[in-house]
Amino acid sequence: MSEIVHPTTNPSPMPSATHSSGGSSGANWKMSADGRIYHNVESSAYILPQDEEEQDRLNSQHFAAKALSNGNMLASVVEALPQEAKILDIGCGSGSWVMDVAIDNPCTHITGIDIADIFPAIIRPKNADFKLVNVLDGLPFPDATFDFVHMRLLIVAFRINEWDKVIDEIYRVLKPGGLIQLVESQYTDTEQSPKIHRFVSALLSLMADKHQDPLIGSKLEGKVIAHGFELMQKERIRIPFSNPQNAVYAELLWGWGNAMKALKQALAPRLCPDNESDYDQILNEYLKDCADFGWVVYIWSVAGRKPLTV
Repeated sequence: MSEIVHPTTNPSPMPSATHSSGGSSGANWKMSADGRIYHNVESSAYILPQDEEEQDRLNSQHFAAKALSNGNMLASVVEALPQEAKILDIGCGSGSWVMDVAIDNPCTHITGIDIADIFPAIIRPKNADFKLVNVLDGLPFPDATFDFVHMRLLIVAFRINEWDKVIDEIYRVLKPGGLIQLVESQYTDTEQSPKIHRFVSALLSLMADKHQDPLIGSKLEGKVIAHGFELMQKERIRIPFSNPQNAVYAELLWGWGNAMKALKQALAPRLCPDNESDYDQILNEYLKDCADFGWVVYIWSVAGRKPLTV
């Protein structure tokens, strides 16, 4: 397994697009006391918002992740992908990956699905479309529909027992010989400083209460194989936040900080129960330590192929 630390790369700008407004699905959203909009779907454990601030964070995250991986797809997927492939992106968020891949591959057709309607509503490539779908309810597509299914950074979207169900559905909708690419993060290191230990421990405690798996990234290879896929490629990228001159790492840390700001209502009772207004200072001190002491995050990627005969 290769471990990669990439040199400085500047994330690309997000193409201009008109997005649907987060939360327009009526009863499926709620507004918090600080004005952030969150989904209200009981079947989902997803804990991040679905508003314009989240669109900005997801767009930034997409281009930083693309720079880290030197592209939107692993090399084995690029090599095997049919020119006129039908592609599905699960948990597409703001639609950045869909839009980017659609522009780069005009002969393909790409469908993005998400529980939150923060994807582009009007301006998008002709070969891209979006659907409001909760994957936990099953994928609304016939068997053997897609040549490639992509799913990235949904670690706080699924409970431990939901991953197998989702991967089963991916297998079902892939054509024989179809490709899967899964990408997840791991942020369990806590030993760099007491402030890092305190903050990350609170986050892991929240995930435990939500029955989410902070180690799912390291388990992707085993899950892909267990569900009948042939493993094509695996990769682990190590991201040390001790290099502020690296534009990609700085962008990822900015996005991480914004995600943690969005979790204030969930994390403040764990970190500062007597005075929740102290949360912003605790977060800022934690982020400073991430850069000063070199907090490390890992990105795990796997690619697999559905057998031609099953």
